[in-house]
Amino acid sequence: MEWWKRLPRKVAAKVVSVGLGDFLSHLPVADRDRKLPVALAERWWDSTNSFHLPFGEMTLTPLDFTCITGVAVGGLPIPWDYNVRENTNYINEQLGWVPAFASAGAIRVTDILSFYKDKAIDENDDVQLAHLTRVFFLYMLGCTLLSNTAKTIHLCCLPALEDVDRIGDYNWGGAGMATLYRFMSAVSRQRTKSLGGYSFVWEVWAYEILQLKPADNHRLRSNIFAAQLTPLTRKTLVNWLPFPAMALPSRYLKSKELTATRLLLDSPMGRFYYLGERVIRQVYVQSNLPIGHQICTALIQFQETRYMMCLMDCPLQAYTQIPFHMLRMTSLCAVG
Repeated sequence: MEWWKRLPRKVAAKVVSVGLGDFLSHLPVADRDRKLPVALAERWWDSTNSFHLPFGEMTLTPLDFTCITGVAVGGLPIPWDYNVRENTNYINEQLGWVPAFASAGAIRVTDILSFYKDKAIDENDDVQLAHLTRVFFLYMLGCTLLSNTAKTIHLCCLPALEDVDRIGDYNWGGAGMATLYRFMSAVSRQRTKSLGGYSFVWEVWAYEILQLKPADNHRLRSNIFAAQLTPLTRKTLVNWLPFPAMALPSRYLKSKELTATRLLLDSPMGRFYYLGERVIRQVYVQSNLPIGHQICTALIQFQETRYMMCLMDCPLQAYTQIPFHMLRMTSLCAVG
């Protein structure tokens, strides 16, 4: 992202203070492999937002997302306002400009770049710097975390950009995960052929965790990936802890905590659940919980006999003896 490198010093400092400096500095410059996520979509189930693999379920967890992007999951709910498009005075006040098609509720990212990329900015004018900060965040979100197939960014996130000193307080990582979930579900149902969001995350996730290997021949990649997913019948073929040596900054530790929960992710394209209880092996490995750690409440339903039994304070070993299809957990709570 060349624009990021040419931002005024004060605006760049705001971006870094939000925690997006590393993310923007390490964006991939090579062409992405769009066929790998499409191969993954064949294993995706949109009612659980997880991949159903031969040995069980896995998904992109909050900790995975943070380790790959450097963007934390967690924070204040983003105050989406879908009526912003009706208030052109507000848009002009926040951006210093009313873009074309603003009445439709979205801006084309190309319009943002063409209007502001080479515009002269007085670095001593706080109002102009605030405008540029908000516009750059819109552009960045529209190109990465909240990107869509129309190459636009919704204006509904403007209220979260009002106070440029508090932009980092909001849950942008959760919005990015929700966008990835939404497009993976759409591709799996063949409602669209293209992925949105920061789809590069899926590639890194598959290479690091499922340990898929790219093919040299690009034309064969889709078949190669699908063929590699089929033999994944043993959990030992998966890298359950792909980022063991990564020291997370303290403000990213929230992502680690949220990995062991059920989390509602919110984005302009809808709300989607991350269901930590469905990927319990990922949760326990990534949360560094000991094997004997107690599960607070679990519900085991034996469908064959319709007999229901509630186990309180049951150790994790007990669950390993129960067939996967007979176990359904309703909540997961780590207790000290």
